[in-house]
Amino acid sequence: MLQRIYRLLPATFSARSWYRLAISTLAIGTQMAIAIPARVDSQTMNAPAAIKTLLTNIDAAANARKLSEVSRYYSPNFSTSDGWTKTTWEQSLGQFWQNYTNTTYTTSLQSWQAAENGYTANTVTKIAGTQKIDGRVFNLQSTIQSRQKIVGGQIVQQQVLQERTLLTSGSKPPTIELNLPETLQTNAEYNLDAIVLEPLGEDVLMGTTIKQPVSAASYGKTPSYKLELLSAGGLFKVARAPGKSGDYWLSTIFIRPSGMSTLTQRVRVVRDN
Repeated sequence: MLQRIYRLLPATFSARSWYRLAISTLAIGTQMAIAIPARVDSQTMNAPAAIKTLLTNIDAAANARKLSEVSRYYSPNFSTSDGWTKTTWEQSLGQFWQNYTNTTYTTSLQSWQAAENGYTANTVTKIAGTQKIDGRVFNLQSTIQSRQKIVGGQIVQQQVLQERTLLTSGSKPPTIELNLPETLQTNAEYNLDAIVLEPLGEDVLMGTTIKQPVSAASYGKTPSYKLELLSAGGLFKVARAPGKSGDYWLSTIFIRPSGMSTLTQRVRVVRDN
């Protein structure tokens, strides 16, 4: 049984590296199609045509995988709260599309308001994609809430507000339920419960958690970690938040003979005033 699990590991580790690259692409601003939810307030329904047109055009270009077309909707001075510039964003998006042979994007406009020389728009983007590594298929699903500053028909700045990404592989990858606060105070204790919902039966389960600060330098990199042989169907820990404020990725990884799952959530650490 353990041998069956260990055969999963090399491809799993490779996928984790590309998975970071995927997040770098998804989080920095490929804000895609405007799909207004059934229930929205009148302000969102009455959003300016400039916002709707921009999101629709980006969506069409991205789903057609036309990098130069997507790029034209981002200002030459484009930047993000994670430290990205337009140049590094373009490089990562191109690399992402080389590795993910198919991707789909759907964006819903949540709210907007007039700002100096333009608008501020809050969106939720859902991304799905697949890639193959060493004959193994990996499925990516990501949901990202972000805020964009739009000036002159281009996105100038972006801040990621919330982010959760799931990467799975295998015939029956573990289904993870992650209970984790989205905001923590520096040095505060918190509970992390990551539960595998399917019964284990005779299966062996391995897993671990990874914490990594969010920054442009962190994208595409995977810190070292060690998988644990788990006696229960999940990870249940009392952890301590970092002493430095900022955004962090917290990932949980589970591997069983039938598949693997990695679930990553962005957590914001703030100073206790």
